[in-house]
Amino acid sequence: MQLPPRIALVELLLAAAAVVTSACNIPTTSLSSNITGGFGILIQNPAYPVIHDRYMNLAVAGGGDKHLFLSPVGDYAFDLDLNTGFLEQDIIHAVIDGEYSEIDNTTKMFMTERGDPKAIFTPVYGCNPDNVTETQIQLAFATREESPVGGSICVRVASGNRGYEFRYSPPENPVLLSTPPSNLPSPTSTSTTSLPTATPTAPPTIPPTWTFLGCQTEATSTRALSSNTYANDSMTLESCADFCAGYTYFGTEYARECYCGDVFEEGSVEAAAVDCSFACAGDAGELCGAGNRLSVYSSS
Repeated sequence: MQLPPRIALVELLLAAAAVVTSACNIPTTSLSSNITGGFGILIQNPAYPVIHDRYMNLAVAGGGDKHLFLSPVGDYAFDLDLNTGFLEQDIIHAVIDGEYSEIDNTTKMFMTERGDPKAIFTPVYGCNPDNVTETQIQLAFATREESPVGGSICVRVASGNRGYEFRYSPPENPVLLSTPPSNLPSPTSTSTTSLPTATPTAPPTIPPTWTFLGCQTEATSTRALSSNTYANDSMTLESCADFCAGYTYFGTEYARECYCGDVFEEGSVEAAAVDCSFACAGDAGELCGAGNRLSVYSSS
């Protein structure tokens, strides 16, 4: 069986995901717990747009370890394998044994060579929530080694506001935290954040060498514009244009992400203009794409 370049990670949050009516054909055969050949993990939970359809990225840490973050933080990883349920990249594997938090009773998941308790996943078939007639392979979290069966993998804001990191929530944790702690964002509170829709009051003052092209989707297995990128909470069209000087295209996404490139990667296509509706994080009068959508400009 030829595997897709990306696999969805389901049951990501402590809060239950929105129910998607099953309209795809789910095969009755079981999937092997060994998936080789390389894949990336696409995070999907339509109930929480701020994390939906983002990739799980890896960021180099000390001692050969790698931390796990939601894109755009870190580096894309499309060379992952599943070995008897263990998530691996070359000689490192996903473990759950770092930075335990008493506030929400969660533990960090990261990649290492060490023999810490591993995260165990089960591949299953499911319907793509973005296209419910499409069948896809999904990774369902099974358990943490040396722990009771069950639990969840969730995301929350990392310390120092470094982006969204991946955490293990044990079976005894509540499905939904009714009163999130004020001094540390909980998985549910960070994931329900919505981005405002912009109402532009004036044309952006980007250099005249750039021309607005429209709204564009992301590519199939990588970023639509993959040559260079950065993200911050003061994103504007002007700052992205300056950053991408010398490239043919620049695009803004998710209000705070900037991407540059000379070509659109395979699978990226034109989208409806209304799809790009997020206000730029640094200027509420400008539009900076949306989830899986880029506001794109080309150099003249």
